[in-house]
Amino acid sequence: MKHHKAVETLLEVSQQERRCAFGRTKAERSALERRASAQELERVFPGLFVKPDFWKSLNPAEKSAHIARTLGLRHGHWVFAGLTAANLHGFEHQWLLHDGTITIATHTQGSDTGNGRIRRLFIPKSQQTDIRHIDGVAVTSEARTVVDCALTLEFRYALPIVDSALRRGVAINDIIGICASMQRDCTAALRLLHYADPTSENGGESLTRGTILEGGYKIPELQQTIIDPQTGMAYRVDFLWRLEDGRMIVGEYDGTRKYVDPEMTDNKGVREVVADERIREEGLKRGGVSAIVRFGFDEVMKRTPLLHKLRMAGIPLRS
Repeated sequence: MKHHKAVETLLEVSQQERRCAFGRTKAERSALERRASAQELERVFPGLFVKPDFWKSLNPAEKSAHIARTLGLRHGHWVFAGLTAANLHGFEHQWLLHDGTITIATHTQGSDTGNGRIRRLFIPKSQQTDIRHIDGVAVTSEARTVVDCALTLEFRYALPIVDSALRRGVAINDIIGICASMQRDCTAALRLLHYADPTSENGGESLTRGTILEGGYKIPELQQTIIDPQTGMAYRVDFLWRLEDGRMIVGEYDGTRKYVDPEMTDNKGVREVVADERIREEGLKRGGVSAIVRFGFDEVMKRTPLLHKLRMAGIPLRS
């Protein structure tokens, strides 16, 4: 197929600007549609196009951000909200939450039910004054974004966003202030603030803690250091439970990256990483740890395997 020179430029510029391509003229739109019909381009949103190989290289959060940046360019008056705003702010969250929709704020009551690929979140005009601009597009403020996510997402999925926001310096008082200005029940947001902890290192650990809390188990201490009395080595653990009977139980969230990502393994092979883990476990036990409970992302997502492991390790329910 003969390539439209202007379309090639559109694709090149859009990729550089971390967004999708769209046609500003009828000729450009027709050319993009023809390329998509020939499967040379992928239509990822109505009127938005990308090169398939480039799109495959992006993770779900990056894909959502590319679409939002493009829509922000096309619709300059739009303000992105909810999960879309959290993503643009860079707050930690689970990629599985991206379902192909984009959330924008609307000041029209009753419009928050959504429409196709666009979700509309009702925010009165008087509360849309505190806007941030990220990558050239308007988004709700950090505090407002936290509250909206807290009120629209399941507890364990919202907790990583709240933890991340606090870790990045968002003030609790600002979040509470947003709640106070809203004429709706903000119990879910206040509950999240009660359990939020900025010392949680990443979204996976926050999701795990949220699942533990939902399961009713005792709240663990985060990022505690255990000293091996024999070697003097200090080991930091993800989760620590100090039980009334004197036992210390460690919980470790194991992502596959710790075995395969060179940045996390210092370029060590899997065998060497496993050997280091064995030495670490021995040091933790010499430091007073009674048991180590390991769980991965799949176990956390399924809930039951994680909660079963906690029960078998003797972690008590919250009183």
